[in-house]
Amino acid sequence: MKIFEFDSLDEMRDGAVARQVDGDGNPVNEDGTPVVTANVLTGGFTGGATEEETERNARLARENAEMLAEEEAKMEEVNHGLKFAIRPIKAFSIGRIEFPMEIIDEINDHIDNKIIPAGESYADGLVGQLKNDKKSAQLNFPLDDEVGQQLKTVFEQVGKSYLKQGYDRDANTDCFQCWSNHAYAGDYNPYHDHGVQTMAGLSGFLWLKVPECIEKLDENAAPLNNASGAVDGFTQLIWGTNTRKDVMALRETEETYMKPEVGVMLVFPNWLKHAVMPFFGEGERRSLAMNWNVTDTEQQLKSMMSEREHYSKNKYQATEFIIDGGHGEGFCIGNIMKYAQRYGKKGGKNRSDLLKVIHYGIIALHINNMEIDDE
Repeated sequence: MKIFEFDSLDEMRDGAVARQVDGDGNPVNEDGTPVVTANVLTGGFTGGATEEETERNARLARENAEMLAEEEAKMEEVNHGLKFAIRPIKAFSIGRIEFPMEIIDEINDHIDNKIIPAGESYADGLVGQLKNDKKSAQLNFPLDDEVGQQLKTVFEQVGKSYLKQGYDRDANTDCFQCWSNHAYAGDYNPYHDHGVQTMAGLSGFLWLKVPECIEKLDENAAPLNNASGAVDGFTQLIWGTNTRKDVMALRETEETYMKPEVGVMLVFPNWLKHAVMPFFGEGERRSLAMNWNVTDTEQQLKSMMSEREHYSKNKYQATEFIIDGGHGEGFCIGNIMKYAQRYGKKGGKNRSDLLKVIHYGIIALHINNMEIDDE
């Protein structure tokens, strides 16, 4: 089992990460070898490396630098002295987060002892075809009990860090929906995306159990011809068209298959289409799915405006700008939910939170009236 060291919730900041460590708390790589880090002050290396390893690492660094310089020189020569560079265009970001197994065990215990016995189906609002076993189900996972509140706090920090690292976006996230998926042989989830209540939103899932028949498959999906079953139980992510003609016309492949791994969470924009392939074997494929509302901070909104939009009589009018842009209703609903859920939790029963709920409710009514008048 990998050992991870996490920042405490009080100390977590955007970009906080889990660090894999050994039994003594020293950082290690995924294969368990000591992490070698540069010491800026002394020019040496630390992290458990021997003098021989330090010398070898320095030699490899020099060789890599020399090789890179040679390749750059060859490129200039081939291109008649012209400097040549490639700039790949990023379509979007996918966040991958690893949870310690002790947390996964606690979530599974909570599901086994609370969620499954409660049996509150969530399937009426979902497209999942989980029906081939008496235990097949999609169940509501409340976020207002003790376990749910703890996970909600973690998930919202994950959402903030994903937006900051993936998009350099300062925003508040509200994990407002969560449900568990219990799939057995023959169950599947067709091509779909998730809905949220704000203009921008996130979706994700956390794999909790993976049957042996899926675990033994190669992570790099083999060809699907000859009924190989190479992606049975995998999650397919799709963000464009992917015909052979597209590939031949120099369009990038815009889909991928992700092998489920226990303890791994994926986070992505809520518009991303995805599907879950059926599998055929013993065992349960269990996951936790969730959606986040995203509300940009005032500072982030201000960064998206011109100087003329920043000020009205030397005063910043963010709400008016959002309404003029056609996003007022979602902005107001997001803030109503934010302050309603914060009431009684941050600073106790803060009267100002209730006033903000009323404030944004009045603005939402105003927007609704304007829309009725325009009809």
